[in-house]
Amino acid sequence: MGPHLVSRTYSRLILSRGSTTTLNCTVEQAGDVAVSWVRGDEVLAMGRYKYTSDERVAVLHETGSNDYSLRVSHLHPEDSAIYECRVNTEPHQVAKVKLVVIDAYSVIFGASEVRVTAGGTLYLLCLVLQVTDVPEYILWYHDTDIIDYSKSSITVKTEEETRSSELQVHNISFSDAGNYTCHPSNASPSYVMVHVANDTNKRSGKAQKCDDCVLFIQLGATFAFFCLSFLAAFCMHSHDHSVEELPALDDYDQYYEYYSDAKML
Repeated sequence: MGPHLVSRTYSRLILSRGSTTTLNCTVEQAGDVAVSWVRGDEVLAMGRYKYTSDERVAVLHETGSNDYSLRVSHLHPEDSAIYECRVNTEPHQVAKVKLVVIDAYSVIFGASEVRVTAGGTLYLLCLVLQVTDVPEYILWYHDTDIIDYSKSSITVKTEEETRSSELQVHNISFSDAGNYTCHPSNASPSYVMVHVANDTNKRSGKAQKCDDCVLFIQLGATFAFFCLSFLAAFCMHSHDHSVEELPALDDYDQYYEYYSDAKML
């Protein structure tokens, strides 16, 4: 029978910046026939050998195995491309994976500048949007320094399910004024400027604490991401109508389509 490509001939994958993905390719009875991963004109890997100098790329293949996988970590939008698993037979057998990497981002709810009364409490709520993976961490900075969470005046509450983090600075002083940054591991950072002033009429500043607002923003972001994913999938489909004429595929095939509404933004 000879070498036989088992993997789906065409699949799509939508991920956010900072994610890690493994592109799978299964070839039965490959023997001495070369199996390679190609992106555009660049050969990334052949067999179990890596040809690219990109340290984020790794080859996952063991001698005698039918699986020829390519792992790409710390994805960024420039990685968006068609990745081809090629079996060097006549004619060539090719499995294509269309990878789309989108920019996840964070937002600190409220105004870009917040006024807080000295001695009061500052509340900052950071939301991470358009992510397909849970952030490994969400760091808070005061100016250029990472905030010390062990200080008695600092409270940080991070919610994995909602991809959010709340910073509270109690008994705030003038030295606490400045720029505050929320920086998730897999999304762009967001900023807010905090001013501390004497004001007996107001004891706290909130940028701001509002559970209903969190839900509203996340629902809106979910809808926007769904539309983006649908548009990307439609555009990818339109370039090759023959894809839909493929026969049914077996258990090795995986069809990846990540939507943030299914993953709880």
